[in-house]
Amino acid sequence: MNIKRIYGIYDVIKKELPSTYIFPKLAFFQDEKCMLDNTGLEHTEDESVYAVVDPDTQTINLPLEMTFIYTNSKGEDYDKKVSINKIDDYEIAHTLLHECAHIYFGEKYGYNSKQYSDEAACNSFAIRWLKKFKQKKLL
Repeated sequence: MNIKRIYGIYDVIKKELPSTYIFPKLAFFQDEKCMLDNTGLEHTEDESVYAVVDPDTQTINLPLEMTFIYTNSKGEDYDKKVSINKIDDYEIAHTLLHECAHIYFGEKYGYNSKQYSDEAACNSFAIRWLKKFKQKKLL
Protein backbone atom coordinates (compact mmCIF):
# COMPACT_ATOMS: atom_id res chain seq x y z
CA MET A 1 0.00 0.00 0.00
CA ASN A 2 1.55 3.27 -1.12
CA ILE A 3 0.51 6.04 1.26
CA LYS A 4 3.24 8.43 0.12
CA ARG A 5 0.79 9.79 -2.47
CA ILE A 6 -1.67 10.68 0.29
CA TYR A 7 1.06 12.41 2.30
CA GLY A 8 2.04 14.28 -0.88
CA ILE A 9 -1.52 15.53 -1.32
CA TYR A 10 -1.61 16.52 2.35
CA ASP A 11 1.67 18.43 1.93
CA VAL A 12 0.06 20.48 -0.87
CA ILE A 13 -2.88 21.23 1.41
CA LYS A 14 -0.63 22.28 4.29
CA LYS A 15 1.38 24.60 2.03
CA GLU A 16 -1.70 26.31 0.58
CA LEU A 17 -3.94 26.76 3.60
CA PRO A 18 -3.12 29.61 6.00
CA SER A 19 -0.42 28.78 8.51
CA THR A 20 -2.80 29.70 11.33
CA TYR A 21 -4.82 26.54 10.66
CA ILE A 22 -4.20 23.40 12.69
CA PHE A 23 -3.06 20.47 10.57
CA PRO A 24 -3.88 17.15 12.21
CA LYS A 25 -1.66 14.09 11.95
CA LEU A 26 -2.75 11.28 9.63
CA ALA A 27 -3.43 7.77 10.87
CA PHE A 28 -4.32 4.80 8.68
CA PHE A 29 -6.41 1.75 9.48
CA GLN A 30 -7.08 -1.45 7.54
CA ASP A 31 -10.73 -0.63 6.86
CA GLU A 32 -13.67 1.43 8.12
CA LYS A 33 -14.66 -1.08 10.81
CA CYS A 34 -11.15 -1.16 12.27
CA MET A 35 -10.97 2.64 12.12
CA LEU A 36 -14.32 3.08 13.86
CA ASP A 37 -13.51 0.44 16.48
CA ASN A 38 -10.26 2.28 17.30
CA THR A 39 -11.88 5.71 17.45
CA GLY A 40 -14.88 4.55 19.47
CA LEU A 41 -17.42 6.07 17.09
CA GLU A 42 -20.71 4.42 16.35
CA HIS A 43 -21.84 3.87 12.80
CA THR A 44 -24.88 2.44 11.10
CA GLU A 45 -24.90 -0.26 8.43
CA ASP A 46 -26.23 2.01 5.69
CA GLU A 47 -23.53 4.67 5.82
CA SER A 48 -19.97 4.78 4.59
CA VAL A 49 -17.36 6.59 6.66
CA TYR A 50 -14.40 7.82 4.61
CA ALA A 51 -12.50 9.52 7.41
CA VAL A 52 -12.87 10.56 11.02
CA VAL A 53 -11.13 13.43 12.74
CA ASP A 54 -10.30 13.12 16.43
CA PRO A 55 -10.08 16.58 18.01
CA ASP A 56 -8.54 15.21 21.21
CA THR A 57 -5.50 13.76 19.43
CA GLN A 58 -5.63 16.15 16.45
CA THR A 59 -5.63 13.18 14.06
CA ILE A 60 -7.39 12.44 10.78
CA ASN A 61 -8.11 8.71 10.69
CA LEU A 62 -8.39 7.13 7.24
CA PRO A 63 -9.21 3.56 6.20
CA LEU A 64 -6.89 1.97 3.64
CA GLU A 65 -9.91 0.20 2.16
CA MET A 66 -13.22 2.00 1.86
CA THR A 67 -16.56 0.30 1.40
CA PHE A 68 -18.88 1.89 -1.13
CA ILE A 69 -22.54 0.93 -1.36
CA TYR A 70 -23.85 0.63 -4.91
CA THR A 71 -27.32 -0.17 -6.27
CA ASN A 72 -27.55 -2.53 -9.25
CA SER A 73 -30.13 -2.33 -12.06
CA LYS A 74 -32.53 -4.54 -10.04
CA GLY A 75 -32.49 -2.01 -7.19
CA GLU A 76 -30.44 -4.26 -4.91
CA ASP A 77 -27.65 -2.77 -2.82
CA TYR A 78 -24.20 -4.32 -2.75
CA ASP A 79 -20.89 -3.38 -1.15
CA LYS A 80 -17.60 -2.94 -2.92
CA LYS A 81 -14.28 -2.46 -1.13
CA VAL A 82 -11.94 0.00 -2.83
CA SER A 83 -8.32 0.63 -1.91
CA ILE A 84 -7.53 4.22 -0.98
CA ASN A 85 -4.85 4.14 -3.70
CA LYS A 86 -7.55 3.73 -6.38
CA ILE A 87 -9.33 6.93 -5.32
CA ASP A 88 -8.31 9.97 -7.34
CA ASP A 89 -6.26 12.85 -5.95
CA TYR A 90 -9.17 15.31 -5.85
CA GLU A 91 -11.35 12.94 -3.82
CA ILE A 92 -8.50 12.33 -1.37
CA ALA A 93 -7.85 16.08 -1.13
CA HIS A 94 -11.57 16.73 -0.60
CA THR A 95 -11.68 14.20 2.24
CA LEU A 96 -8.59 15.67 3.92
CA LEU A 97 -9.85 19.25 3.52
CA HIS A 98 -13.26 18.25 4.85
CA GLU A 99 -11.67 16.81 7.99
CA CYS A 100 -9.41 19.87 8.38
CA ALA A 101 -12.60 21.96 8.25
CA HIS A 102 -13.99 20.09 11.26
CA ILE A 103 -10.86 21.04 13.22
CA TYR A 104 -11.01 24.62 11.93
CA PHE A 105 -14.66 25.02 12.96
CA GLY A 106 -14.00 23.27 16.26
CA GLU A 107 -11.20 25.68 17.12
CA LYS A 108 -13.19 28.71 15.97
CA TYR A 109 -16.63 27.89 17.42
CA GLY A 110 -15.98 25.08 19.91
CA TYR A 111 -15.97 21.32 19.51
CA ASN A 112 -19.54 21.04 20.79
CA SER A 113 -20.84 23.66 18.35
CA LYS A 114 -23.22 23.03 15.46
CA GLN A 115 -20.57 24.45 13.09
CA TYR A 116 -18.10 21.72 14.09
CA SER A 117 -20.67 19.05 13.25
CA ASP A 118 -22.00 20.73 10.10
CA GLU A 119 -21.17 18.34 7.25
CA ALA A 120 -22.47 20.74 4.57
CA ALA A 121 -20.24 23.57 5.85
CA CYS A 122 -17.22 21.24 5.88
CA ASN A 123 -18.00 20.18 2.31
CA SER A 124 -18.28 23.82 1.23
CA PHE A 125 -14.94 24.56 2.88
CA ALA A 126 -13.32 21.63 1.04
CA ILE A 127 -14.85 22.54 -2.32
CA ARG A 128 -13.78 26.19 -2.00
CA TRP A 129 -10.16 25.18 -1.41
CA LEU A 130 -10.23 22.50 -4.12
CA LYS A 131 -11.31 25.13 -6.67
CA LYS A 132 -8.24 27.19 -5.74
CA PHE A 133 -6.00 24.12 -6.08
CA LYS A 134 -7.44 23.40 -9.53
CA GLN A 135 -6.91 27.00 -10.65
CA LYS A 136 -3.27 26.79 -9.58
CA LYS A 137 -2.98 23.26 -11.07
CA LEU A 138 -1.58 21.89 -7.81
CA LEU A 139 -3.25 18.49 -8.00
